[in-house]
Amino acid sequence: MTHADIVLPNLGFGMEEGRVLAWLKSPGDAVRKGEPVAEIESDKATVELEAVVDGVLEAILVPADQAVAVGSVLARIRTGAAPAEIVSTAPAPIASSETPGRASPVAQRLAQEHQIDLNRVQGTGPNGRILREDVEALIQAGAPLTAFAAPARPLTAPAVRKLARDNGIDLSQVRGTGSEGRIRREDVESLLSVGTPITPSVAPSPSVATPPPATEGRREIKLSTMRQAIARRLSQSMQESPHFYTVAELDLTDAIPALPAGIGLNAFLLYCCVAALKAQPELNATYEDGRLYHYDHVHLAMAVALPEGLLTPVLHRADDYSLSGLAERSRDLTARARAGKLKPDELAGGTFTVSNLGVVKQVERFTAILNPPQVGILAVGAAKPRPVVIDGGLHIRTTAFVTLSADHRIVDGMGAARFLEALDGQVRGFE
Repeated sequence: MTHADIVLPNLGFGMEEGRVLAWLKSPGDAVRKGEPVAEIESDKATVELEAVVDGVLEAILVPADQAVAVGSVLARIRTGAAPAEIVSTAPAPIASSETPGRASPVAQRLAQEHQIDLNRVQGTGPNGRILREDVEALIQAGAPLTAFAAPARPLTAPAVRKLARDNGIDLSQVRGTGSEGRIRREDVESLLSVGTPITPSVAPSPSVATPPPATEGRREIKLSTMRQAIARRLSQSMQESPHFYTVAELDLTDAIPALPAGIGLNAFLLYCCVAALKAQPELNATYEDGRLYHYDHVHLAMAVALPEGLLTPVLHRADDYSLSGLAERSRDLTARARAGKLKPDELAGGTFTVSNLGVVKQVERFTAILNPPQVGILAVGAAKPRPVVIDGGLHIRTTAFVTLSADHRIVDGMGAARFLEALDGQVRGFE
């Protein structure tokens, strides 16, 4: 028999450690390749970790709610093993007292957060096991809720939970101001800024510097863990990569009315960008440890804004999609990024990034910082009517300014110009 290790992946943006939130499988359970087995948390996102092979979960090496370094072995799968041969080396997930062994850990956590009595839930998993999807279905249907005897886990984002942990704040004592009582980063930061005691479970680190004397009208806003990770990563990018910028104005007047029903401008520009990268492959590249890599396929990352920061989920093999397929896939990724349901591989492996602020009509144009190790990123401004001179005459056309940021170590000015030329050709040639 052989074994396969499940390790904590690197989800990008300088991630150094992560936390196992819950195990979805127990030692002895059969697993299929690609099946979610755990839920993990980084500074930036909560994702599901999948089994790497078919087999049986032999051992859980890192229990839930424990932080470990990237690359740590979390569990081991044995291929060809029988369930009776399996022995756990870590505590098994604790089952709900109302439904012993019937609910997965994530289902239990969701039920606690929404105060749902699991005895009233019909499980659709093997042997009637209650899965996360069963609880989510009740939540979406607005089913009557019955409170648990145990306190519910506060609703909040991964970065906010880590900020509270780092500062010894008990989130159960924090009043959330978000929808459905969700605890926002600002709720925790406001407590930190005034020094309100919130029954800390862990004393604040003695290495934390003493705050300066209070100044009237000034208050400190603690940076979220996600924002600190972004700051480190982008500071590194600006320091190590010599950025240069080229700007183009795209005429979208004829393309917009030709778009199929249900296809938005953002999806269209992603599609045109993919085609331009195929025409100018030197921008579809990464520069890592002094080595340049080109790719046969375009793995397009797209910036998605979240309350806690920015995620860049990746459209892998984006050049294999039609316009409608790319639109559907990008909508799915965006929705799951905002819901914290991305898979680890959907946050890694990008070869080029598009950042679109065009939804804010006041943003004419902007520049974006490279997403290392990529060598190019495209910033898209608002599409709006503008005066354009054509054949000596003044016309009103719907245009958008796009700015390409490129790594001058790898890309020269003419290469950037050719990419923008190819992008403009894709837009003008759309029928």
